[in-house]
Amino acid sequence: MRSSAKRKNPDKWLIEGLASINLKKYNKAIESFDRILKIDPKNIDAQFNKGRAVHNLNKFNEAIACYDRVLQIDPGYSKAWRWKGFALRSLERFEEASLCFGKEIEIEPDGKYAWYIWHNKGQMAHIMEQFENAIDCYDNAIKLFPGHADSWYCKGLASYCMNKYDETVKCCEKALEIDPDYFYAWYGKGLALHSLNSYEEAIKCYEKVIENNPDNIDAWFNKKLANRSLEHLKQSKSLCYQ
Repeated sequence: MRSSAKRKNPDKWLIEGLASINLKKYNKAIESFDRILKIDPKNIDAQFNKGRAVHNLNKFNEAIACYDRVLQIDPGYSKAWRWKGFALRSLERFEEASLCFGKEIEIEPDGKYAWYIWHNKGQMAHIMEQFENAIDCYDNAIKLFPGHADSWYCKGLASYCMNKYDETVKCCEKALEIDPDYFYAWYGKGLALHSLNSYEEAIKCYEKVIENNPDNIDAWFNKKLANRSLEHLKQSKSLCYQ
């Protein structure tokens, strides 16, 4: 008969739980982590990964409770701050999510994912219409990872919301240098050029969006508006020369 010590194998259960997460078998993963927590309630790895599994089942409040237990044991466990931020974001608790992302940055300012956390913090500020703060966050993300097209685009979008259309064009062009088929950046550039009354150039951008995403109603609509404005402009100019 095997001893209880041999039957209890937390390392094995942790490996099994992580494998189940990778296979998207989240309930099975939770069972493995709960086995560990039954004999060792302060096992941080089991508690955190249980949070991740619950998180992936969209049980965000339950996930937050797991992350909070981790942070009670170790407030410097940066990944728990990150995932708590993601859960709060899913619950549309954007200010709290931003604070969590800020905590991870405090703990690991030069961490592997610091650029991504800055980007997410920027998005929280963006959603709350704190556009200057959002731009500062995107700038920090870009500084750490200049090749992230989405950070350039999001900075451009925040600039657009502040009526800084030239800056929007520059940011979207940077995004398009990285990914020429990034239709969001084409659309953002089109909107900015449209606002600058550069209708022909705006139309070309909308056409790029439509080329990549033919069902984009906004691009079709704005292309129509830009064409109409361009026709009015041409008519006005022809009247001036009569």
